[in-house]
Formats: sequence, C-alpha cells, structure tokens
Amino acid sequence: MPWCTDCDRFLSPSTVSEDGSCPACGRQVDDSAAVGRKDDAEALPPVPWHLKVLASGVVAYLGWRVVQGIVWLID
Repeated sequence: MPWCTDCDRFLSPSTVSEDGSCPACGRQVDDSAAVGRKDDAEALPPVPWHLKVLASGVVAYLGWRVVQGIVWLID
C-alpha cells in the first residue's frame, strides 16, 4: 500500500497520481504505489485444485437436493 512520508498517511492505489506522486503534497510516494493499477497489475494465480473439487461437490449436492425437493413437491 502506498505510503506518503510527508503527509504521514496511507494512500489507496487509485488516489496516487499517474506519475506516482501524492495528491495532497505532490511528493513521490513509495514504489508500491503502482500496485493495483491496471497497466501494472499482475495476473491472478490459478484456482487451487481442491477448491474446484469442493465447488463441484457443492454443486452436485445442491443439485441432488433440488431433485429431492421436486420429487417431494410432486408427491
């Protein structure tokens, strides 16, 4: 998170000027100011395999519960 030492406060990446300066005092902020910008954003890591397995299990379980609910309504 960008930090302005002169203003003694944290800045959100969207509030830092394009040139990397603080909007209040105009001085350069830490190099981490570019983090979060669309042009410098890193790609997100891949979804872990165990999360995919968990999501598949939840979908299968809820699907089965929907089938049971439909059968219950028909009877």
